[in-house]
Amino acid sequence: MEELIIKAKSGDLSALEDIFISMKNDLYKIAKARFINSEDAEDAIQETIVAVIKHIKRVDSIENFKSWVIKILINKCNTIYRKKKKIYVSIDEMTDIAEENKSIIDNNIDFYLMLNCLDYKEKLIIILFYSQDYTIKQISKVLNMNENTVKTKLSRAKIKIKNNYCGGKKEWKS
Repeated sequence: MEELIIKAKSGDLSALEDIFISMKNDLYKIAKARFINSEDAEDAIQETIVAVIKHIKRVDSIENFKSWVIKILINKCNTIYRKKKKIYVSIDEMTDIAEENKSIIDNNIDFYLMLNCLDYKEKLIIILFYSQDYTIKQISKVLNMNENTVKTKLSRAKIKIKNNYCGGKKEWKS
């Protein structure tokens, strides 16, 4: 294992792959202890692998490599868990909440239906701009685009939505 870690630190991805193959059962058990479903556990493991690849050169001690990877995994599990934490309510309470928030739900559905006519980049820009309140400058940094390109794509996306949304009548053109 030590030899694989040394090779991985020098950039040998096949050595890193071998390390993760040997550790996969341990990593899965740790992640599965945090999550009920397997998909979340697998997501945490994938994010851990990415983080290890990015930061493998920072490993000081070969003896502590496995514990370092496990700490990363635990942190990734905790992050995913916090993001997915849900409040469980009864069906009656859900029905009441849905009735109270029917217009909000309808508006969100309408918003996402409008995005169907857009390509991937346009959708991202619209969501970042309107849902996440990002500025043009922030979007350009996130998407690694020129600010003028973002403005142009935003403008074209608005026109596509307007042309496909038929004046707010919720009638979609094919």
